[in-house]
Amino acid sequence: MTRGALARLLAGALGFAAAAGLTGTARANFYAYAVQQTTGYSFTGAAIGTLTPLSSTSSAQIGNPSGSEAHTGGFDALQSYAGPAVGRPAENTFAPLGQVNADYARGDALVTAPPATFGTNNVAEAFLIGPGNSAGAGSWAVSAPITVTTAGALSLTFSYTNQLTVINTGSPFPGAVAADYGYTFTIQNAAGGIIFTSSPTAVNNSISLGTVGNVNLPGSGTITITSGQLAAGAYTATISGSEHTFINSVPEPASVASATIGLALIVGVVLRKRLARGTR
Repeated sequence: MTRGALARLLAGALGFAAAAGLTGTARANFYAYAVQQTTGYSFTGAAIGTLTPLSSTSSAQIGNPSGSEAHTGGFDALQSYAGPAVGRPAENTFAPLGQVNADYARGDALVTAPPATFGTNNVAEAFLIGPGNSAGAGSWAVSAPITVTTAGALSLTFSYTNQLTVINTGSPFPGAVAADYGYTFTIQNAAGGIIFTSSPTAVNNSISLGTVGNVNLPGSGTITITSGQLAAGAYTATISGSEHTFINSVPEPASVASATIGLALIVGVVLRKRLARGTR
């Protein structure tokens, strides 16, 4: 049996087990949301060449429904979403989808560039009811050659708006929920060596809850990042950002045992039927 076939089999078995009540009928709520927007960029101390963008998104969950997606792109990677088709948000939706009625995970990333104003938007979000695992991610990076004509420091200034939200009800199943966002500015010399890197605290943060509670951390402001002294010459400047969410909800031991036994029986029956038909 191939990995893909086994994955489909396990996903179907998980869905059957849930429908049959093998994973328990009690349900718990876990939610995570991470978003960061940057705008109003200015760069002094060097001439900037053509921008090269890269963005990526991913989502995966074992829940109801189970599934996964992953995409890469240039300025605008497609949204990755695992959840009910009727609940899929529109592309480039960075506002929270929130705590809806079915499990989902998503990630999205967008970089705007000239002739539009340069800026970035990035989000990861997940909501899980009952036992399972869920993860969402979005990331982006933009590189450009820069030329320093007169020795000196470089300065990058931008404004940001970000938010982290996590909710852990912790009942009837224990679990953990986490969210983070990140941002890094790097300068490399002509040989590819990193000569400067900065990840300001205001745009790099993470929170997690392994017990009952909720945390909401909004933020906004303007940042200036200044390098050390650079000799005249050619360099490469790169800025990058990412968001992640993760949820792990685990049934109590008795529920785990019954779910494991039931799942094993279901998989065994299906495997025997497929082997009897000569499938792999």
